[in-house]
Amino acid sequence: MTPALAAHELDPQIAEVLGTVEVKADWRAPSADPPVTDPLVRDDIAPLRGRSLPIRLYQGPRDDCVIVFFHGGGFVKGDLDSHDAQARTLCEVTGRPIVSVQYRLAPEHRFPSAYEDAVEVVRWVHEKAGTLFDGAAARIAVAVAGSSAGANLALGAALALASSPSAPVAQLLVCPFASGDSTLPSRTEFAEGFGLTSRAVEWFIEAYVSDPAQRQDPRFAPVLSGNLGVLPPTVLFSAGLDPLRDDARVLLKRLRASGVHVLASEEPTLPHGYFKYAGLSEAAKDAVVRMNTAFCDLLDDRYADAVHPENELK
Repeated sequence: MTPALAAHELDPQIAEVLGTVEVKADWRAPSADPPVTDPLVRDDIAPLRGRSLPIRLYQGPRDDCVIVFFHGGGFVKGDLDSHDAQARTLCEVTGRPIVSVQYRLAPEHRFPSAYEDAVEVVRWVHEKAGTLFDGAAARIAVAVAGSSAGANLALGAALALASSPSAPVAQLLVCPFASGDSTLPSRTEFAEGFGLTSRAVEWFIEAYVSDPAQRQDPRFAPVLSGNLGVLPPTVLFSAGLDPLRDDARVLLKRLRASGVHVLASEEPTLPHGYFKYAGLSEAAKDAVVRMNTAFCDLLDDRYADAVHPENELK
């Protein structure tokens, strides 16, 4: 283990993996293995204005809310297969049906393409839920969830649709990319050695935005929105050893200052994107269980003991 890893107490099971694997700034990860066939899971298409987006539907037993899920990948990579396990787990734990979205990716489709996809597909799901899932009402509540860049899009959609009939009733944000600010301390503190590097973060941003001024656009950096108080109750889970750690910290501070109810946990020994390590790390598995349970509790209007208080974000 490198001195940096030891100093920051990276989970040893994950440290062993990161000793041989590093996220390259210009590397597009291949999709995960094709998911196991499941009669309650099917692929479909969301017809939006001037384009269609692939979606994957996960049928859940509850019929009070549909969760629209956005995968991570720095706005550049990721797809329905790469985050299939995450969507399945969210469906299993919450009991709610899930719509996982394959939004347009950079650099072929630059900002605000992914943002526009997110806003329009959440509105579309709200309007069409009754035709997408067995037993669903014509129109039921919609919640949003996402990891990393996907959390950015979930947050952006919730802001854009606030006070509309399609406004999400809750949001789950995991390791969110919420700011284009490269001067945040965690960008330096965890610049390399923990999987996602700060160099990769900048590469992703440059692939997505075509003008540096767009870093100040709240549609790209939702933490800059002056209207955060319109957001719904939120579950916010972040990683303590992540270049984007301070994105979550700044977001949490501003959400609470705006009066938004937030259940938050910063996982001190975990790196960015720790969901993918849940199969080999007990700490990652525990965090994944708690985040999904917290979101289920939020949707059930139960707020007690959903998150370990000792991990509460400062």
